[in-house]
Amino acid sequence: MDPKQQDADRILIAHVNDMVRRNAWRSFTAFLDMRQYTLLRRELQQGTYRFFGGYEDAQRGILCIHPMDVPPEDSEYPITCLTYTFPAAYTLTHRDVLGSLMAQQVQRDTVGDILVSPGRIQCFVTGAAASVGMQLTRIGRVGVKVTDTLPFADDYQQETRSIRATVSSPRLDAILRSALQHGRGACVDIIRSGAVMLNYQECTDPARQLGVGDVFSVRGYGKFSVKEIGEPTKKDRLPVVIEKYV
Repeated sequence: MDPKQQDADRILIAHVNDMVRRNAWRSFTAFLDMRQYTLLRRELQQGTYRFFGGYEDAQRGILCIHPMDVPPEDSEYPITCLTYTFPAAYTLTHRDVLGSLMAQQVQRDTVGDILVSPGRIQCFVTGAAASVGMQLTRIGRVGVKVTDTLPFADDYQQETRSIRATVSSPRLDAILRSALQHGRGACVDIIRSGAVMLNYQECTDPARQLGVGDVFSVRGYGKFSVKEIGEPTKKDRLPVVIEKYV
């Protein structure tokens, strides 16, 4: 792992442990990604924390440290849902929204999930990002209208593309070869370089066995999940379905 990342992780763990020691009624972090959340769960006692990002299954969220078995309500989290609307004929991306906020000197850890649908974007923010986000009238080259009074629209669906293949075994290098359409040697190199996160933790073992539901991301290639692993074929190969998040 990058030494800078290791230092950042140590600082984050120390900060959260300090929150636990202070034993405050409610202590909230900034937005965390799933890798950071997975890292912190090892340090915390079950029933003393809750991770929430504005809606169920959020990939970025705020961690609340709370008294045993007294978790906060959704409304207690310092999260604002900004809704941007624009003509559906135009296309905007997650990167467009984040870029517009970053251009205004907004810190990344004040921005949670950004959900893009035709003609609508919902962005979860906190702190200064909420004030800045309410002032945006354009994202990229597209004019937008913004409000912070609409609730989260739960009709959002993550767009994915299915990759069907057969593999000799459900090893990480074999699954990666099908996902990326690269040779085995190139996939092994990618894994050993530390570019692969398996279930939000770095994995450098090409032989790691994967199962249905496992999620992996590859730096520069995106995020994937193992959707199906079928029964062996007559040639003793396993049919698999891999979902690529797009």
